[in-house]
Amino acid sequence: MEMTDHAIYSVLELSTERQAQNDSRPQPKGSKYSTCARCPSCPDLWIRYGDHCYYFSVETKNWTSSLKFCLGKDSHLLMFTDKQEMNLLKSFLNEKFYWIGLRNNSGWRWEDGSTLNFSRILSNSLVQKCGAISGNGLQASSCEAPLHWVCKKVRL
Repeated sequence: MEMTDHAIYSVLELSTERQAQNDSRPQPKGSKYSTCARCPSCPDLWIRYGDHCYYFSVETKNWTSSLKFCLGKDSHLLMFTDKQEMNLLKSFLNEKFYWIGLRNNSGWRWEDGSTLNFSRILSNSLVQKCGAISGNGLQASSCEAPLHWVCKKVRL
């Protein structure tokens, strides 16, 4: 009788159900979005849409700390390329405000230096120099306020 070696392989699938229940990130509406637990081209806990990955924080930080977090993840605070992208992301945000890569330095400018030219931002105080977004639109806030944030990066 001849003996042969056979390799046996098994796929282990671990449930992330408990983690998902405790995660208060916005949940995408519609099939165009995919969570990156199922998507190898975005990091875990990031949401893929089109050619980009988005991270919605569950904790809060001031604007500068939020920016540093994103930069540490090879991304940047969310910058919209056009009103269509802004409206798309607003569609699944709730009343919470999220920091985005927008500051008032001699006019509202994105983190990359380009100007905000397709929307207005509500501001009711001169100390509100940083931009945030909620489901209701863009809003200025004091840069020291602790808010959630959104990072964006190009999908790998």
